Formats: sequence, structure tokens, C-alpha cells
Amino acid sequence: MNTFLIYFTLCFICFTATTIAQPKQLAQYPDQLTRDGHVVVLPDHGTIYIVSDLHAHWDDFNQWLQLTKLVERIQAGEDVYGLILGDAVDYKPDEPRHPPYGDTLIVDRVMELQRQLGDKGKRVIYLRGNHEFAAADAYAMLKKQGMTPQNRAEFIRLLYESPLGAYYEQFNFIERMTDVHYEFLLNLPTVVIAKNGFVGIHAGPPRFITSLTNLVNPSPKTLEELLWHRPAIAYSGGYTLKHIKNFLKIINANLLIVGHTPIHYFPSRNVRDGIATFGENQLIFSTGYSGLPGIPTYIEIDLSETYTSVHALKLGVNIHHLYDKTGKPKSD
Repeated sequence: MNTFLIYFTLCFICFTATTIAQPKQLAQYPDQLTRDGHVVVLPDHGTIYIVSDLHAHWDDFNQWLQLTKLVERIQAGEDVYGLILGDAVDYKPDEPRHPPYGDTLIVDRVMELQRQLGDKGKRVIYLRGNHEFAAADAYAMLKKQGMTPQNRAEFIRLLYESPLGAYYEQFNFIERMTDVHYEFLLNLPTVVIAKNGFVGIHAGPPRFITSLTNLVNPSPKTLEELLWHRPAIAYSGGYTLKHIKNFLKIINANLLIVGHTPIHYFPSRNVRDGIATFGENQLIFSTGYSGLPGIPTYIEIDLSETYTSVHALKLGVNIHHLYDKTGKPKSD
């Protein structure tokens, strides 16, 4: 091999080594709020207040804001965050719908807060759930087929009367969604990871990732699992304790908090304080649409603390109910 060829080969190897993307590590991110693709990274300080599965429950959303004083505290410069773990949109089939519609009010309010708070608006984090994903997908499909504000009612009537109508009726935010809502939902993040090892997603851990990079730019299969999957204890073929353990190990985390799966899907031994646990490292809860024995709840996480077990989360400290035992709103 001549000298030039050797030199060229070495240069090519060096160039290739520096250009191939290396797997991302949580420690590589700065100790501040950072958005990277589908992932939001949180620092190792501050407090985050979490809700999930509001499903158009406007009153529950406002009760959360009132109890945490979230907006006022962000405005005052306190080190606090609010996190919606998806499924704020769409009424459930057994719940009445009437104007003003709760999901429209919630989405509009989040967008308004993010604008009004300026750079601090990033502290109000709204993650994508399966309902945000599917409603936006259905809206795009209808628009492509020619839906306009003038013919929307007819398009949706035909959709609901189609063989897949029962499926699409779950995602009824399409009846109220605007182009502005669509663009907002389309750009939502999907995963929150904090430096202390807390992870927030809507549904369940993806089973086939190899690094954090796979969450920043998730494949369709990974995205499906993040948004739709349920635990094996509640759903045949679902994810297992081993899947949770592997997922957390890969991204160097230790605590997974999700919504999505109704609490009544779990055996009674897994339910406490109105939430459910699955193994040592996963908590499942709901804030709005909570089938008994679930209780409308929000979760408080100290980002400076490492939680080695989900059982370290205590009622009144980390697990907060929106209402008292009589169903009346709690006061702050």
C-alpha cells in the first residue's frame, strides 16, 4: 500500500469516527431545562408538579393550578415546573360534552401561559399522549380529504358512521380542533427525563431501545409503545417488570411515572392512596378521568432528590389528591 493510500485511509477512518453519532447520555446535557427532539431534560434542582389524563376536565386542571400556585410561582421566579403527561384532550365515551369544551379550554390555556410567561413558559410542559397523537393524525387525514370549517360536521359524521367510527369517536377533539391546535399538538415532546433519574411518559417503557438517542428521535414502534402500551399485569401482552428495569437502566434513570392505564385495571394489591404501582420503580395515576379506585391526583417530585423506589413517594408529600373525602375541592 503506497503512502498516499495509507494517508487517505487513515483520514477516512478519523472522519467516519467523528461523524457517526454517538449514543446520547443524560450526563451530557446541561443542568438546565433543555429540549432535544422528543425529549425534555430537567436539571437536578427544583420541584415538578405532574398531572395526567385530564380528558377535558377543565375544573380539575384549574384545581391543580390553584393548589400548586404554579403560575404565580413561576412568575415570581421560583424553581418550579408543571407537567401534563398527555391525554388532556378528548371526552371519554361515558362523559357528557357541552360548551365551553374543557379540552379546548385546557389547550388554549397552556398555549396562552407559554406565551405570557415568555422564556419561563418552557416550565409549563405538555407531553404528547396517545389521544393528542391520534386526534392530530385524524385531523390531518380529514384535512387532506378536503375538510374545511364549513363542511367539518358532515366529514366527521361520515367518519363516525364508517366501519372504524367507534375508534375515531374516541378522538373527538377533531370536532373542535383548529389549525393552531393541530400545529401545537404536532410539536409536543414525548418524554421528560430529569437529572435525578425521574422519567415521565404517557403510557409505558419502549422495549427495544439501546440508548437515549432512540427517545430523542423515536422510531414508529418506539413511539407507539411510549404512547399506547399497558403493563402485563393489567393487559395481556403488555410490558413487564423486566422491560421497566431495562428501560431505566439504559437511560440511567430509576423512577418512571405514567398515566394512560386506568387504575381499576390493576389488582387491589397494586393500588394505594388512589394511585397504582407496578414493581419498585413505576407509578401510574390519573388526574381527570379516574376510574375507581383511582382518585384525581397530582404528583410532586423534588428534582434534587433521588428516589430509589416508587414506595418512597408518600401521600401528602408526593401524592396529592385534588379533592377531600367528600369530593369538595381542597384548599391550598
